[in-house]
Amino acid sequence: MRLNDLLGRRVVDRDGDDIGGVADVRLVQDGPLLPSMQSALRIDGLIVVEHHATRLFGYERHVGPALLRWLVHRRLGEVRYLPWQEIEQISDQAVTTRSPRTDLKPLREMPRY
Repeated sequence: MRLNDLLGRRVVDRDGDDIGGVADVRLVQDGPLLPSMQSALRIDGLIVVEHHATRLFGYERHVGPALLRWLVHRRLGEVRYLPWQEIEQISDQAVTTRSPRTDLKPLREMPRY
């Protein structure tokens, strides 16, 4: 599976309730050392937006001009972070998570690294 295959895919919780769409993935560079002398990337989790699986520009983290942030949040709705280990199944139709929507942290609460 390619990362592009995940983008736009619907995310549902264990009860079948729609959480939103995959807008982005969070990668961490802590994998095994590659011949290029850099560590490999791995998927840490998915960024899920409530209303539209659209391109993110950084304003979903509550940074930038207030009016622009307001417009982005109005369009996206809640932006949540789904840790990779919480994913139960990935099918052609949706990504299913083990935990309910209420257990997913808002992206703005996630540390940046």
